[in-house]
Amino acid sequence: MNAIHRILMSTDGSITAIIEAVTQKKVEVETLEQRVIRADKELAELLEVNEGDEVNYRVVYLKADGEIYAKAISFTPLKRLENSFKEDLMRADIPIGRIMKKHNIEARREIRWSRVEDADSKLAEELGINDKRVISRNYNIIHRGKVLINITEFFPMERF
Repeated sequence: MNAIHRILMSTDGSITAIIEAVTQKKVEVETLEQRVIRADKELAELLEVNEGDEVNYRVVYLKADGEIYAKAISFTPLKRLENSFKEDLMRADIPIGRIMKKHNIEARREIRWSRVEDADSKLAEELGINDKRVISRNYNIIHRGKVLINITEFFPMERF
């Protein structure tokens, strides 16, 4: 692992900013899927909400110059969002870090786990990588003592 790999595994800062620093390009979001779902038992426990609460489910690629640098899957309890934040999140084309900055959200990231693993063939094909090794991690963005967003990210190691 190189220094950038170690940063991606351990940072509690903006991934968008790191990708932009590495690539020297603006990061763009490509939304693959976004919909409102109801929290099942497992998701309710993860997000510390009630079963049946509305949760925004979002799957995106973070791209720079057309290349995928990350795949991110997020779950956001809608009841914890102010309307303007919710509108920006639902627009789907803005990185979460930028939305938080725009709305002056003071928050911290708590990394739940991070690891290097082999991507399954579907993920490797999606990311367009030959070396199947990816850094994957999961963390919560905490705001006012509650989980605002849970995010799982996958980074193709060969791009960093």
